[in-house]
Amino acid sequence: MENYDRSNLKYFFICLMTLLTILPLKAQDISKGLVLALTFDEGAGQTVKDKSGKGNDAKIDGKIDWIDGKIGGGFQFDGKTWVIAPHIPFNERDFTVQFWVKSGLISDQEVIFSQHEKNSKNLSLHLRLYNTGKVRLGYYGNDLDSENGLVKKNKWHNLTFWVDDSKKSTMRRIYVDGEKVAEGVKEFAVDDGDLFRYIGTKGETIIGGWDRVDKGLGKAYQVYMGAVDEVRVWSRALEENEILESMKTEMPVNAKGKVTTLWSRIKKGGHIF
Repeated sequence: MENYDRSNLKYFFICLMTLLTILPLKAQDISKGLVLALTFDEGAGQTVKDKSGKGNDAKIDGKIDWIDGKIGGGFQFDGKTWVIAPHIPFNERDFTVQFWVKSGLISDQEVIFSQHEKNSKNLSLHLRLYNTGKVRLGYYGNDLDSENGLVKKNKWHNLTFWVDDSKKSTMRRIYVDGEKVAEGVKEFAVDDGDLFRYIGTKGETIIGGWDRVDKGLGKAYQVYMGAVDEVRVWSRALEENEILESMKTEMPVNAKGKVTTLWSRIKKGGHIF
């Protein structure tokens, strides 16, 4: 009996060490190229810490309303509040933006995530939700839209905006809850790529509205009213399996403290993948 117990214990520790070896590799894959990770788990204060390790901490401008989110804490936007992070380069390159939203679908056009240079084609990145349940990946005057009815009122949805940009073509996709719902591909000559790709190089990264300084507004407009959680930005186009993996992961952690973080989730019974 004692030998049997020892055998079981040995097997348990072998499985445990294998698990702790594999999981960090998985997490490292999904954290590759991560440049912004706002978990909204602070629960207090006016700063949302960037967990990507890139130092892109965000400031809350307006009413502070911490809530229970999809994963841990979240933040409720009232249409007069913005979360503002530093400029992140999106121009003429691959990127992926992902976040969870729960909207009342109150307004006709609600911009959840944006950057702004000026009111001109391909110079104003905006990720927008319509009260019809339609989702947009927009550059201003050059936009990709999903069908209506994909986002339901007062229900958590995961939205992913994906761009694969090269010298001769650009491809854009929108995913809702991990399912591809819109795709646009444009091939072009090298010298006319600016007609089709995002070329903006200025503007803070804003969650909760659209920064339109050229309209004489000191604040954002086409504002978002609803909950947001787990805002993540990568400087690469994620694979589809990575999009699904990120949806189910608390946060793509960086290398420091990776084993400790993952082990704590296992002990708490948290869902990682």
